[in-house]
Amino acid sequence: MKKTLIIFLLLILSTGCASKKEPFDATAKFQEAEIYMKDMSFEKARKAYQEIQEKAPDKSYDPALMLRIADTYYGEEKYEEALVEYQAFLNYHPVHKDAPYAQYQIGMCNYEQFTTIDRDPEPVHTAIREFENLLQKFPNNPYEEQAKKYIAICRDRSAEYELYVARFYYKKDSYKAAAGRCEYILKKYPGIAAEKDALYLAGQSYVELGDREQALRSFDMLVKKYPAMAGAVAPYLHKLQPK
Repeated sequence: MKKTLIIFLLLILSTGCASKKEPFDATAKFQEAEIYMKDMSFEKARKAYQEIQEKAPDKSYDPALMLRIADTYYGEEKYEEALVEYQAFLNYHPVHKDAPYAQYQIGMCNYEQFTTIDRDPEPVHTAIREFENLLQKFPNNPYEEQAKKYIAICRDRSAEYELYVARFYYKKDSYKAAAGRCEYILKKYPGIAAEKDALYLAGQSYVELGDREQALRSFDMLVKKYPAMAGAVAPYLHKLQPK
């Protein structure tokens, strides 16, 4: 009887010990996640951050956690997912001290999705808008100079895409469409790197269209801005001289 009672008591004690769990330590888990981040183990870091959100509900919308989760996606080059997380951060914390960083990263997520010049340029257009939003909403922010640099890069890429399309039209003998694209570049992106080629292609297109006046205008502007192009333009100017 005594033996049975002892076993019974031991079972109760062991059950009680097994059911007693250590409280979740959000601080320790966060430190663990930070180590993963430093090691660039982004998926492990994200799971740790998300575990904090799940097990410590009061931290579900903690600014640091939200930003870190977004950064893990960015680190893995999962730009669509990162963009959603950065935007969520701004939705919940629009005036937080790290809001400029989140806005800057939204611009970068779009910028990084523009791959080659023959692909859809919409990401680079969106990147320009998001970087401009950063400059307007958060003047004198720490990312201002970088944003301006990327706006310039994005404008160059947009112009290069338009020039790519203009050349495509020219090769297809669609000279009016080619000239139109070139004029768009010259109006939308003055002083851009692609300006020289746009002026030259515009002149060529107008020559093919038989528009002497517009061809001369394009070539004259080209030579004035880029004197080194005089040799390339000379045969066209000779051709355009009145008979």
